[in-house]
Amino acid sequence: MSEIQRRNEVSVDRREEMVVTQQPGYAATEQVTRDVAAEGRLRSALVTQIIGAILGLLEILLGLRFILKLIAANPNSGFAVFIYGITKPFLAPFTALVGTPTSGETILEVTTLIAMAVYALFFWLVIRVVQIAANRPSARTITRSTREQTPGSGEERTTHTTTRR
Repeated sequence: MSEIQRRNEVSVDRREEMVVTQQPGYAATEQVTRDVAAEGRLRSALVTQIIGAILGLLEILLGLRFILKLIAANPNSGFAVFIYGITKPFLAPFTALVGTPTSGETILEVTTLIAMAVYALFFWLVIRVVQIAANRPSARTITRSTREQTPGSGEERTTHTTTRR
């Protein structure tokens, strides 16, 4: 076994070998080799979709908080209490970062906008790291071997075809 074959076997997820056709004097086998990169990319896509959904939910909640503060919603209403309670831990790192301009009852909560931008950048970075970690080149190799033997003459012919996709 060559060094290249050994290296390929390390990254191979599954190797199938089957006899396609077998008749007197004729046999054909097909060997399909697949690597784990394709499955890794599928898992990475699922993880990035989950991360994106979490980010989307967080951005919606923070956006609702920003709008409720901006329109001077009643802070004692059930919905406002719910939104403020859920979003408070996510705003904690940004609380004293900048001032909060007010005009009467209206509050322009700039820290919420900053938090939305920082969380979007953070989640984007996490998604990129997941994609880079899972982005290995995919290889699918199909090797087809055909052995034909002419009846009576004893003559044998072998053909090997390798296809990489």
